[in-house]
Amino acid sequence: MVVYVEYDVECPCSDGTVLRADVYRPAGQGIYPVLLLRLPYDKSNRHYYKGYLDVPRMVAAGYVVILQDVRGRYASDGTYYPFVYERKDGYEAVEWAAALPYANGKVGMFGMSYHGYTQLAAAAETPPSLYAIAPVMAIADGWVDMVQDETMPFDQGSLATWALESILPDQLKRQDRDKELERAHAYIDELPFRLHDQPIREWAPIKKTVPNSFYFDFVNRQITEQTIQQVDVREKLKHIHIPALFIGGWFDSLLGQTLGAYQQFGGKRMLWIGPWTHSNLDGWAGDVFFEHATSPLGVDQLKDLTDLHIKWFGHWLKDKPLNIEKPVHVYHMGKRRWDGQERWPPNNAGISRYHLNHHENTSLQNSVRTLEKKKPETNQTDQCPRNPAAPFPTRGGNLLMAGHGAGMFEQGDLHEREDALVFTTQPLDIPLEVLGTIAANVWVSSDSPLLDLFLQVSDVTPDGKVYNVVDTFIRRTVDDRGRPRHVQVDLTPTSYRFGKGHAIRLAIAGSNAPRFDVNQNNGTTSRTATGGVPANDILYYGGQYPSSLSIPIR
Repeated sequence: MVVYVEYDVECPCSDGTVLRADVYRPAGQGIYPVLLLRLPYDKSNRHYYKGYLDVPRMVAAGYVVILQDVRGRYASDGTYYPFVYERKDGYEAVEWAAALPYANGKVGMFGMSYHGYTQLAAAAETPPSLYAIAPVMAIADGWVDMVQDETMPFDQGSLATWALESILPDQLKRQDRDKELERAHAYIDELPFRLHDQPIREWAPIKKTVPNSFYFDFVNRQITEQTIQQVDVREKLKHIHIPALFIGGWFDSLLGQTLGAYQQFGGKRMLWIGPWTHSNLDGWAGDVFFEHATSPLGVDQLKDLTDLHIKWFGHWLKDKPLNIEKPVHVYHMGKRRWDGQERWPPNNAGISRYHLNHHENTSLQNSVRTLEKKKPETNQTDQCPRNPAAPFPTRGGNLLMAGHGAGMFEQGDLHEREDALVFTTQPLDIPLEVLGTIAANVWVSSDSPLLDLFLQVSDVTPDGKVYNVVDTFIRRTVDDRGRPRHVQVDLTPTSYRFGKGHAIRLAIAGSNAPRFDVNQNNGTTSRTATGGVPANDILYYGGQYPSSLSIPIR
């Protein structure tokens, strides 16, 4: 099919700002439903034309496809500030698209990550011409992990990577600041190493290029509560009644927010979760490859994600049969196959609980830390040192950070560090099928004003390789130093199979850097300060402190 393309078509906003979009449509006469993507990135990049979705195929299926620069980005006029203008601009863009001479008045929205948020933000304003959305790896609150105080973890690796790589170059180019743009590109080349620079509020790659950047507003939390509430559309989701297709990845950095938005959404909804990272949907998640990750897709054997989108919008914008039986579709890692479910969170067969324990190994003259079904009867403790000068390093998992791959990677050498406590089951007699959210219940104390905990569950293969499956990182204030406190925390949701002969491992450490800011153990973190001092955390288990891992099983 011949595709007709118009570049930088103008969309005038009510305040006089002009947004611009590339419009792809069937050649010749005719009117069609519109599929709209609103993004802050380079819409001419092939990734947005023929990447995770194939725009020519969507046009061939009978749609006008519009890729629009958001306010203040690339061809659009105005000033960019993350997330702030997307609700009103989104409403106006939808109604503009619906009124185009080749549009039939029905609009759907699609896109991933930031442009997942632009869909939810527009939908929160209930534009009458918006009939369906398809948020992929999306967020409903763009600042949820970025504008909290130092008593909460600060995901500085993600923010720094996004601000420097994705936002800064166009910002400088628009201002004709060639010297600073050249400097920014040099910083981008150094970014994986620059993520360790402290303190974050003095971060040179931004400070020496755009010292008044929104980046420092986030770091210093210099944003009004009114603005924060405007950006957060989570509560509004329950009042949205158009249908939504939510798509997430087991190793996506935004999986928790995607699932949260799905669960709060008030309209008809469908959920798909694949073995994907935020930047890779071809089946590779770190060092592990998952067959049939995108083709054929699901138990219905769809061709790919483009086929899924065409079917979804065909149902809601063209009244075609959907022909997809289940409302929830998850890729079961371990079995390397798709499963259909009736709901999320799933109905599980039960919980398998493993208690933390250790045994003295007299032959090796050391302790062996274990995970066991039986709770130890006596109180036991382990000391976990935390040194801000040498924090426990980030490797794999759900992240989006320069120089650090997301997904599953071998962890064995990290688990040998003295600042990691590692507990492992015996090899499993039968496979353990996991679906849902693994939870940890631990008793800990700290001599630091802030307690940081990184918890990671891994799969230990029969040949001794160790691959991360899920993890989490939390921070708590310490009111009574040295006194045990109970911490209950959920790790990342998953669908995974620990095979026969494999073992389950829990690793506990006191940091996860450079993804998160580093606790200086004096009431501050690397977000604002340096020069920290070592501290010790104490882990308690057994007896009156039944620290354990709870695993939801099929």
